[in-house]
Amino acid sequence: MTDISVVIPTVNREKILRRVIEGLIKQTYPADRFEVVIVDDNSTDGTQDTVKELRQIHNNIRYIKQLPGKKGPAAANNLGIKNAAGDFIFFINDDVIPDMHMLEEHMKYHNKYQNITVQGKVINTSSLEELGKRHDGYSGGYGKLSFGYFTTWNCSIRKELLIKAGMFDEDFINLCWEDVELGLRLRKLGIRQKYNGKAFGYHYRSEFSMKQLGRVREKSINMGKNAMIYYKKHPNLEVKISTQSFWLPYTLHGIIKFAIYIAGKERLVDWLNSLEKKGRKRLLGFFIDLSGWYWYITGVKAAKAAL
Repeated sequence: MTDISVVIPTVNREKILRRVIEGLIKQTYPADRFEVVIVDDNSTDGTQDTVKELRQIHNNIRYIKQLPGKKGPAAANNLGIKNAAGDFIFFINDDVIPDMHMLEEHMKYHNKYQNITVQGKVINTSSLEELGKRHDGYSGGYGKLSFGYFTTWNCSIRKELLIKAGMFDEDFINLCWEDVELGLRLRKLGIRQKYNGKAFGYHYRSEFSMKQLGRVREKSINMGKNAMIYYKKHPNLEVKISTQSFWLPYTLHGIIKFAIYIAGKERLVDWLNSLEKKGRKRLLGFFIDLSGWYWYITGVKAAKAAL
């Protein structure tokens, strides 16, 4: 009997995915009552071999490859849902290492309440060797606002409710907002959210390197574009505020754009490189986060202009 299916979309995350699956194998919830469904969005690393190896330890691990090509997390999650045997679906990111009690804590709430989503806690860490020691706690996803109602890095829900809501919208090809948009539809159906801080996992984020700056830019702009897909589907005040597609963020974006023009892009990059060389990680992190926000709004404005 399978109570709960753990659905994990993944692409080219072999090493951290191994740690995620190992954490699931060590769960206190009975091993014969849950399965792990890995949906591979066309990885080019050793993901398939890693899953095959770990199946020798826990035979309820399943591997599904998304074909014919890369389709994104929304489509990958839907494929996992369609192939899931459990009455409940538990979503977790391929870089969130679960605490050993995570599934048990999720099911406690489902056994206690009806028609709910259960949102767990995520703790950011940059050290896989010191989980629980070096971290910056971030719970995320336990308010009633749409942007925190349903986040797939650590949440669960009855499968029939996902089907009733229409599952994930596959218009969201890139990462971000596809889970939030589904959460909004679930909330409109009257599905309540319950937050359980004891159902936690560790979200691994490597310490930033300036070599990753281009990736941050690309990811942030795509997040902004996805935000406008969300707003186009639900053009209301709540979504406008949550996606930051209104005058105040636009004004701040314009001020920063002017400052960049005055200072010069090359000089700013050189200054960030100097922060990295001096080991000033917190200051560097602050300005990289600010840059990510700036590029996110850049994506929002570009996508909104195209609507």
